[in-house]
Amino acid sequence: MKKKIRAKPKIEFQEILAETSRRSYEMLRLSRVKYIGNPHIFLDLRIFQRGYDFQSDDEVYFPTKHGVQFKEEQFQSLMGKWTLTPVLLFHPLIIKKSYSSLKKEDYDTAVFNAFKAVEIRVRELSRLPNEVVGVDLMRKAFAPDNGPLVNKTAPKAEREALSHLFSGAIGCYKNPHSHREVQLSFNDAFEMLLVASHLLSILDKIAEKQEGKNDRIQKGY
Repeated sequence: MKKKIRAKPKIEFQEILAETSRRSYEMLRLSRVKYIGNPHIFLDLRIFQRGYDFQSDDEVYFPTKHGVQFKEEQFQSLMGKWTLTPVLLFHPLIIKKSYSSLKKEDYDTAVFNAFKAVEIRVRELSRLPNEVVGVDLMRKAFAPDNGPLVNKTAPKAEREALSHLFSGAIGCYKNPHSHREVQLSFNDAFEMLLVASHLLSILDKIAEKQEGKNDRIQKGY
């Protein structure tokens, strides 16, 4: 009897998600693959080796048998919520102050520590006294007309909006966690940490401007 040769499934579409060099002649590539007649989408993690395409006279990478392929929904089930956590989106202070609590599913503490970090950073940059706290601190630091952190060259509507942004975030996300137990889901906490990261990035830019201004003063400009 002749041995039946199993036909390879035909690819309907393929999308390269990421790739990185493994050796000088090898590449590791992650792709999404859909086969004709198959309802599932697969993730394919595979080693590619550098070779020569005689038709185009170009060096190309060819797939090898060394790899693994699984259904996309299996990957989501395996990784769960952590597939939603790109750490690079978090500000370094959030990683330092909140990420360990997030991993332990202590969401209340993670959010409180994140916005506490925002409050401390605002106080450091504004040099307002320790007794000024919470929403009051934000209102004074970002007062549209004379706040120490306000950009007076920006339109007044934008200065007011920035004051509302910081005050609202502290009022909504830090103050409730200071006074009572707050039940949060992972998604809630994750989104709030992104907000805190954004506020800290704004403060970083303010700090850079302050440092530049101080340098000019010291140099007599």
